[in-house]
Amino acid sequence: METIGPLQLRVMHFLWSQGPATVNTVQEHINQHASNRALAYTTILTVMRNLARRGFLSQTPQRRSHLFAPLVDERTYKLGMLRQMRHDLFAGQAEGLLSYLAQDDEVDSGLRERIGHVSRHGTHA
Repeated sequence: METIGPLQLRVMHFLWSQGPATVNTVQEHINQHASNRALAYTTILTVMRNLARRGFLSQTPQRRSHLFAPLVDERTYKLGMLRQMRHDLFAGQAEGLLSYLAQDDEVDSGLRERIGHVSRHGTHA
């Protein structure tokens, strides 16, 4: 699965949750939830066209604008990224990935304990 950048991912999250949308709709949403400066229409247009060129979005003419829709669903993208991370960082070993997740202090401590147990003993221990 091809990795996409942070702004591209924000666009995809919006489209996954809201469905097909125009550049204007996506720009308004991103700018309403922006912690930094507002992004120009042309910036969002470029991002969305690049996602369409890379096969993540479809682009359909609609009157004077274009409607963009996800071609890759959220589950497929996230699973692909997780698999890539498991292979690239942990030599394909799920236990290694779980071991590091169990050490992440941003994860609830009870959940970390359960993840750590599974990574050490498997699900049937």
